[in-house]
Amino acid sequence: MTAGETPAFDLAIVGGGPVGLFLALAAEQAGLRPVVLEARSAADGLRDDRSLALSWSSCLRLGRAGAAAPAGSEAGEIRTIHVSQAGHPGRTQFSCDEAGIPLLGRVVGYGDLVRSLADAGEGRFPVHYEHKVLSIAQHDGGVELHTSAGTHRARTAVVADGSGALLADAGFTTTTKDYGVHALVARVRTDRGPGTVAYERFCQHGPLAVLPRGQDHAVVWTLPADRAVELTEAADGRFLSQLQDAFGWRAGRFVAVRDRGTYPLVLRRTMPLARGRIVVIGNAAQTLHPVAGQGLNLGIRDARSVLAALQAAGSGDPFARYGARRERDRTAVVGFTDLLAEVFSVNMPGLPGLRALGLEALDLLPGARRHFARALAIDATR
Repeated sequence: MTAGETPAFDLAIVGGGPVGLFLALAAEQAGLRPVVLEARSAADGLRDDRSLALSWSSCLRLGRAGAAAPAGSEAGEIRTIHVSQAGHPGRTQFSCDEAGIPLLGRVVGYGDLVRSLADAGEGRFPVHYEHKVLSIAQHDGGVELHTSAGTHRARTAVVADGSGALLADAGFTTTTKDYGVHALVARVRTDRGPGTVAYERFCQHGPLAVLPRGQDHAVVWTLPADRAVELTEAADGRFLSQLQDAFGWRAGRFVAVRDRGTYPLVLRRTMPLARGRIVVIGNAAQTLHPVAGQGLNLGIRDARSVLAALQAAGSGDPFARYGARRERDRTAVVGFTDLLAEVFSVNMPGLPGLRALGLEALDLLPGARRHFARALAIDATR
């Protein structure tokens, strides 16, 4: 970028997933000029069938940006969250009625959400697929992003997806905590249908989530790596039987399974959140344990904060105070999910009883339940 040259874009967004596309929509709506650079092809993103949890606040924010959260046959509504622990007493539940809102959230497919966001952005900003960003260089007044298909110039760079050498070369450091377990994910069907209850059952090795999605339930089951692989490859009947034993009958009889897979669970954090004109958000900033389903919601709040920083910056450093302003929210959510993952996976003598007391106490306190439900659904604590 030569001296005095005006960048073509206000922000170049690395990653065309839900957080990156949401930021692009919100930025264009605010009068900025975004460009999105995505390493995968457009078809690859749409084929991704991972299940994502959107809080009620996130659903509203998508709507305000012009992209409705997916609904209908491939999405699920969460009106109640039911929490229990296997093999021990203690349970509680939260409802949208108690919280005073229409829904606690939705469960959507990654590809469906990307399609909704991309359709909303069509004609509003460019998205370059198969543009893997190899490096980001900072210069006076802007950045240059060197990709597998050419160079793009912008006033700022926002990395929503990416890790490893890309961030390290730009001066960021990533720390990783390995939980030592894997998540087994699947879609299952019951003889009762999906309903509107999201179940979180804490088992020996961590949480087992069973979430309504379309005509099925999305399953996220925490297991040792070898056990996760074994059940991923097991015959359907054996898998369903083992899932029924672990989860119980509160959602009905599990009758069919599809789309099984497994991946390791880690907590990954990038520091700092901003360096000069480069900022990290979403999965590039943090990868959370899925126990509370807050990763995407935190990423959407990251995007909103980036937009606020750009709007307030004028000609100064746009991200001078961004890191300090985002750290409180990030620390709270990371700490909460990490604590849940650790507390409900330890089985020291007496601890299950204490967990049972905590769950039962929460169940007897409607004010506390209401506060907790609103904190999860509408960011009431942030």
